[in-house]
Amino acid sequence: MESYAESYYEELERAKLYKLFSSLFMERPTDEILIQIKDIFGIKFDDTLYEIGMDFMYFFSEPSGHLLPYESLYNYPFGEISRLWGKATEEVQKFYKSAGLMIDEEIDLIPDHLSVELLFMSYLIEQGLIEYQKGFLEKHLFVWVPAYCDEVQKLAKTTFYKEVAVLLREFILIDCEEFGIKKGQ
Repeated sequence: MESYAESYYEELERAKLYKLFSSLFMERPTDEILIQIKDIFGIKFDDTLYEIGMDFMYFFSEPSGHLLPYESLYNYPFGEISRLWGKATEEVQKFYKSAGLMIDEEIDLIPDHLSVELLFMSYLIEQGLIEYQKGFLEKHLFVWVPAYCDEVQKLAKTTFYKEVAVLLREFILIDCEEFGIKKGQ
């Protein structure tokens, strides 16, 4: 049987992984982050920091990004068009507020940006808000992140971002599995 200390440690590690993934879509990775990724996941890539930075700028950087990481661009009601500040943005904001979190106005990202959503999950884990974790995974991350990661994996020019997409997709799906979240619920 797992002890409380082991369980607590695992949850802290899980929160750290959410933060690490968040950083990869928030700003260009640094050498330090690349080393962390290699050490933690054991992935191999020969891309230079410059090439990875160019991939980041091409896909995730506004306003010209080709795969902007906003839930509202991938999760929107049938009959509506995808757009920034869509329905998903409103729903995410409500979720943050209901969990007692207000997004700092100094954060220059729309609330449904992938990085913000991943940081929110780390917050929920650190606060021990298990039902909120399950709800946020089920209503938000599970709904769009796996498909988004599939697109990143297909279109990324660097092995680094192809691998990151696979890892994030699997991480989200494993987390959902742990909570008993399945497609079609």
